This record gives sequence, structure tokens and C-alpha cells, in this order.
Amino acid sequence: MIRMSDEVFRQRAREEDSSMISALGLEEASAAREERKSQTGGVQAAPLRLAFGTLISFRRRALKISLESLAEKGRIDLEELLRIEEDPDYRPEPRTVYQLADVLKLPVPQLLILSGNAVAKDERLNKAALKFAARSRAVEKLNRDQSEALDEFVKVLVETTKKRK
Repeated sequence: MIRMSDEVFRQRAREEDSSMISALGLEEASAAREERKSQTGGVQAAPLRLAFGTLISFRRRALKISLESLAEKGRIDLEELLRIEEDPDYRPEPRTVYQLADVLKLPVPQLLILSGNAVAKDERLNKAALKFAARSRAVEKLNRDQSEALDEFVKVLVETTKKRK
């Protein structure tokens, strides 16, 4: 394991203008990343769960089912459904996955893999899920409010960068 002195951390903190810095050595961080990859068949869990949440959202919408209706039919908490569709770091309980599979008419084993509750034996599912997640991110024109919000935020980013120099 690589050890860093307190002075190295202080120097990094000064250079990063009080931004967060890592206390882990590169060796430990790399080992943790490899462990996560091995648990998901080589694909990190977040992209699979992103595909899971997107699949649930798209399937629900294709079947013209509202979130509230899906929650009621599946006996699932509405807040949990929102987290499933919006938070790729959220891993639902297997019971929830079974309920979703039943209502949305999707295969349980594959949903368990996508949700992070099981590991794929077939690498094709992982690759297809990653491709689906990437392709499902729409390329849409920003509306006026979104454009203004983006412009304002970028302006602040640029201004704060200039102040640091």
C-alpha cells in the first residue's frame, strides 16, 4: 500500500482550493474498483442499474401506466419507484423487482441482474444493458429556462475558475 504524508494531503488541498481529495492510495482504490467489476461480471453496477431504471420507466410509459398506478398495482412504495427510475445508485429489494416484473410483464432473472441483485452469466446482457442505457439518453433541445440555467451555471464556473488563477 502506498502511504502519503500529511504534508502531501495539505499540499493537495491547497492546490484543489478546498475540494475533496482522496485519502485512499491508488492501489486500494484500484482494488475496490476491480472488486465491484467482478461482482457485476465486468460491468460496473451503476450502468446496469441505470439501464434498469430506464427500462422500468420506458416500459411503464409504453404500457401507459402512471407511477401512481404502477405503485398501486405492484404494491410498491411510490417513493421507491421514483428512486428506481431516477437514481442509478439505488438497488431495490428483490421483492420489488419481482413485483415490477409481474406488472410490467418482464423476465424476473434479467431484472434481478439489472437491478444489481444478481450477477449475469452471459456477458451479452451486460453489454446490451450498457448500450441501452447509452442510447436511451435523449438528445433534446433545451427549453428556454434550461438554456438560461445552463448559461448562468457555466458563467459561474468560468468566473470561479478565473478567480483561482
